[in-house]
Amino acid sequence: MHELGVATEILGIALSEAERHAAKKVTSIRLRVGVLRAIEPENLSFLFEHIARGTPAEGALLEIVEDPVRVECEACGVSEASSLTWECPRCKGTGVSVTGGDSLTILSLDIDS
Repeated sequence: MHELGVATEILGIALSEAERHAAKKVTSIRLRVGVLRAIEPENLSFLFEHIARGTPAEGALLEIVEDPVRVECEACGVSEASSLTWECPRCKGTGVSVTGGDSLTILSLDIDS
C-alpha cells in the first residue's frame, strides 16, 4: 500500500508550507495524480485523513484530479487512454509513444492564518 508513503509526503509538504506562512490550518489540498501511479484515490484520502489527525491539516479536503495516459500516435496525433497501452486508442496502430499519466503534483494548497 504505497498510498501511505504518498499521504505522508503530502502531509509533510502541507505542514511545511503552513509553517512557512505562519498558518494555523490547512483547509484543502488539490492533487494531480497520473493513472500510471496506481494510486487508489479512496485509499489515499482515507490514509491522509488518518495521519493528519492532531495536525493543522486535520479535516483538510484532499481533492484528487486524475491525469490520464497521453498517447502520441504517428498517424493520429495525441489522444488519452485510461491505462497503459502500446497501441493508439483511435486507429489501433502500434507507432505510439506514451507521454503522460505518471504525474504526482500538488496543484494547490489552501491555508488559513
